[in-house]
Amino acid sequence: MPAMVKKQSNDNGSYFEFDVMREAFRRWVDEDKAPEDQWRPRATKLVRIMTGDDYVDPNMVEWIMRKKPQR
Repeated sequence: MPAMVKKQSNDNGSYFEFDVMREAFRRWVDEDKAPEDQWRPRATKLVRIMTGDDYVDPNMVEWIMRKKPQR
């Protein structure tokens, strides 16, 4: 039963929480100067750590990794 409660809370995560994950990811790859081929595994790991869930939505990983548009 606790896993089901955890899953529900992850599904209802706020935009703010996801934005925090995205900013943390960006800082992590910038500080480590991580090559792009390491971004997906890092983003996946970060989501697992932050949510406490083994399942990671691939769309969330894509959103976290997405680069900001150039102005």
